Amino acid sequence: MAKKELFWTLLIKTVKTLVVLFTLFAIGFFVDSLPFAKPLPFISFRLPVSVFLNAVVSLLAIIVFVKFGSEAAPSVDGLLDFVPKAGELAGSVVKILALLFAYYAFQDAVFPFIADFEWIYQSLFLGLTLFFVVRAGLQVYHASEEISRFLVGVMRPYRGAVSGEAKEN
Repeated sequence: MAKKELFWTLLIKTVKTLVVLFTLFAIGFFVDSLPFAKPLPFISFRLPVSVFLNAVVSLLAIIVFVKFGSEAAPSVDGLLDFVPKAGELAGSVVKILALLFAYYAFQDAVFPFIADFEWIYQSLFLGLTLFFVVRAGLQVYHASEEISRFLVGVMRPYRGAVSGEAKEN
């Protein structure tokens, strides 16, 4: 597939994901602004229905975002052919961003039930985030030779022409 086609495929997947995420967040905003959903308890008085429904909408948004990362991987591999396994690297970055979003998205739904054990929640997210950060770092490390060759090639774009001129003289 040509890079132009890969770019358009990636752009379509990106816009599709943004439309779905916008829709989900609009639903979450609407549910959060309902006056009768805020005081209504769900499971316990510590968890209002609006907080629970926002957590569900956030979970759906995370699923959509992570799915985008896996669907976009082949296009990213083709576009960034100078980086081996660029799609996997992009997937790791998407998962890191999803974890950062999830950390804040689920606090209101989880913290009332673990008042003295918030450190467990934070440790879980720290561990998962560090896992994907290390994974992404190792992927960049393994691809560093190819990335370096590409960057040096970009800095010396006329190397072949210059050496060709030197041979003619």
